[in-house]
Amino acid sequence: MIKEFEYKGIWWFPDNPEKRISGTLRFVPDEGAILDLMGSFKSIKNDMNKPLEPEIVLGISSNGKNITLYKCLEKSLSISFPGFQTSSFYANLVFIGVHFQKLEDIRFKSISVRYLYLDEWVNISGFDIKCLLEEKEIIIKYKLPESFQADIGDGLKILINIQATGPSRAFVQKEATIKQETEIKIETSEDKSFEDYRKIIYHIQNFLSLGVMEPIHPLAITGLTEVNKEMVEGKAHYPPVEIFYRLPDIPKASKTLLPVDMLFTFKDISNRFESFLRTWFEKKDSLEPVYDLYFGTLYNPRMYLEHRFLSLVQAIESFHQRTCGGEYLSDEDYKVVYDALLAAIPEEVGSDFKNRLKEYLKYGNEFSLRKRLKEFFDKYRKILDKFIEDEDAFIEKVVNTRNYQTHHDKELKERAASGEDLYRLTQKLKMCLEVCLLAELGFSLEEIKDLFSRNSRYQHESI
Repeated sequence: MIKEFEYKGIWWFPDNPEKRISGTLRFVPDEGAILDLMGSFKSIKNDMNKPLEPEIVLGISSNGKNITLYKCLEKSLSISFPGFQTSSFYANLVFIGVHFQKLEDIRFKSISVRYLYLDEWVNISGFDIKCLLEEKEIIIKYKLPESFQADIGDGLKILINIQATGPSRAFVQKEATIKQETEIKIETSEDKSFEDYRKIIYHIQNFLSLGVMEPIHPLAITGLTEVNKEMVEGKAHYPPVEIFYRLPDIPKASKTLLPVDMLFTFKDISNRFESFLRTWFEKKDSLEPVYDLYFGTLYNPRMYLEHRFLSLVQAIESFHQRTCGGEYLSDEDYKVVYDALLAAIPEEVGSDFKNRLKEYLKYGNEFSLRKRLKEFFDKYRKILDKFIEDEDAFIEKVVNTRNYQTHHDKELKERAASGEDLYRLTQKLKMCLEVCLLAELGFSLEEIKDLFSRNSRYQHESI
């Protein structure tokens, strides 16, 4: 998991390096970074009631590490008589191993990320272990696996790298350990700000989450920057920079996941890794609302079941509208109908009600949820028939439940799902949306059917 840490050191502003204050930097993943100072950067010229918001705070830890804190905000200032001032700052980003003097310097040549469950999703081992019981011999061989590269376009490359450490040697050898870890390396043709990289990190994170079917977060992030460039024997060398920022709601412990627990693994797409990842990035803008709604339900385990249901319904509607359209008439033909309907509203109707009718009619040409679901079943029936026994009953339940939760019509209460029924209905909607996303990635219908059929979470699901 992402490590907690604490560094004691001295700290200063880039534009005033002479004024240095002792303090302690503490980082906890779900709380972020807090710098507690034995003093204050404020002077008489400052408004003591207005918190400082330094863009950059620099520091050197007691063990000699250069540290940059970015986007800081003064949390507290304490003055006591007799005594001395103390203050504390919150930092949005922590860079360990570098001093960035100004915002324009915070740019990276590449970023490497270790994600939760990435090792399990890739599942490529360099180990060859043989146990020869009769010879009382164990033979362990290790060969570092090759990297995989995806050229996304616009100067962006994403690589899957596998690294190994060990074994160590000792005069008295009692054990030998080789540890293998998988990372994603993001390379760009031009140096980019970390905020630009952060968007890429997040988008890859969502791609992995779709495959793993679990919330994913970074375990470690390192970057290479020109600011750290060193020339060693005529060759450029870039000491890595460790990067930390707040990650709320990360689990305290990870689950044990097997390939059958995942929707798809790297091995399912290894020969199409580049095309699948490129497609994922190419569609991130057009399908962004769909991604946000789907991953919002995945990353928020405390979301009310009713909200989860409504989010998935909205995601499916949005997906259908963005990929299939969905209008009864052309815009020109509907304008004729729209104008006629507006003209038919009696003059005595109040302005508030008239505006409400205009707003409703504005979207009256768009397909209903029922029609969108029917078209969805027509397209993916080959997959869904195994998991949803009664198509019409499923659609009816979804529509009635959505309408009841949206409008709270008492007449629909008995026909709407609740309790365990609502949970199962929501799980089916989640599966329906996953079918859509897999198809958009490039999986064939037969492949999608096989992926769901082998998945341990869906094997026994039916409605």
